Amino acid sequence: MQEEYFFVESNQIFSKYLILENDEAKHISRVLRKSIGDSIWVVDGKENAYKTVISKIDKSLVECEIVAKHQKQNEPKIEITLAFSILKNPARNDLIIEKCTELGVKYFIPTISQRTISNKAKQSRWEQIALSSMKQSGRCWLPEIKQLSNFKELISSAKNYDLKIIPHEKISDNINITELKIKHHNLKRVLIIIGPEGGFTEDEIQFAEENNFNAVSLGNRRLRSETAAIASVTITTI
Repeated sequence: MQEEYFFVESNQIFSKYLILENDEAKHISRVLRKSIGDSIWVVDGKENAYKTVISKIDKSLVECEIVAKHQKQNEPKIEITLAFSILKNPARNDLIIEKCTELGVKYFIPTISQRTISNKAKQSRWEQIALSSMKQSGRCWLPEIKQLSNFKELISSAKNYDLKIIPHEKISDNINITELKIKHHNLKRVLIIIGPEGGFTEDEIQFAEENNFNAVSLGNRRLRSETAAIASVTITTI
């Protein structure tokens, strides 16, 4: 049976035990019908995972004894920041957050570029999706959703990354993420920026390249923005 992971707030973690409340406690007691003595995994969203044993349980509170603590469990070696131009269809933005959290993205930056149609960042909703996806995938880091950013400001301020990537459909197939990974040894931090429905303009690509971004191809097929995001993150983490 697949392990379920539960989220605990940092202020509910103590030296030898932790406390789960509200929805997490209800799910454990009412839905899963866990009992005293059962083992569960708990994560704090700050790169810590706890193997625990339930010591007290009721409908609104579950107390767990900490058996072991693990850091960066199921986290990728490369720290990935994904900047994505907000898409018109909210469900497609949700998909980017959900799937790219599963794949290991650490930070998301919603972005406004020249061809962006919607400028509404669903911060609270995306945070909830990231939380659910973190638990589902067994990660112990809760991705941070950054504040809405302007494309040029983001490009200009992007510092301290080992590699900066901007996929674009008009780039040669020979220029790809895999080749860049081979060229750049021991990558620690990578920034990927994904365009909107109509893609980035030529001016935006040129501006990005002038600021040390690598324009790359994702193949000869035209991909939707959410597919490009998922593909880029997948290739980077392999």
